[in-house]
Amino acid sequence: MARWHVRYIIMLFLLSSPGISGAMAGEKILMGESGYPVPRYVSLAKNTVNVRTGPDGKYPIIWIFKKAGLPIKVIAEYKDWRKIVDSEGATGWIWGPLLSSRRTGLIIARRQPLLKNPGRNQPVAVIAEAGVIGKIRRCDHGWCELEVNGFSGWLRQSRFWGTLKGEKLD
Repeated sequence: MARWHVRYIIMLFLLSSPGISGAMAGEKILMGESGYPVPRYVSLAKNTVNVRTGPDGKYPIIWIFKKAGLPIKVIAEYKDWRKIVDSEGATGWIWGPLLSSRRTGLIIARRQPLLKNPGRNQPVAVIAEAGVIGKIRRCDHGWCELEVNGFSGWLRQSRFWGTLKGEKLD
């Protein structure tokens, strides 16, 4: 059996083990082959990114992203390929150089008021519509400062997609 087949089978076995599945649920973070933590959030570096059924250009394309900056969660790595999950729960493989370490957040479900300061009962700085992508400036104590179209404001981490639960960013 080819060496990459053995690695892929081992990786599939590991993904089904309790330690790895716990990592995908946010309970445990492991170091990937790249030296970066898994799971982690990244964003799309290009406007057109193919998502494949497996970690190689020979695997079929299952869909194509058409939005640079969209946040994506990396849940596994194999060489230069990253297994990802999107905000709707769909999974697939993306070639690593098509991803950026730039952190972004996606407003999901409905419009969200971004506040002038973290905390309840703060004045609204801007309202972000569902589907809007903002740059994450920092996160602490369950609040993140997002920059959206030149405006910035604070939003609870649970109100957008793009950070691990309780994640702190400077």
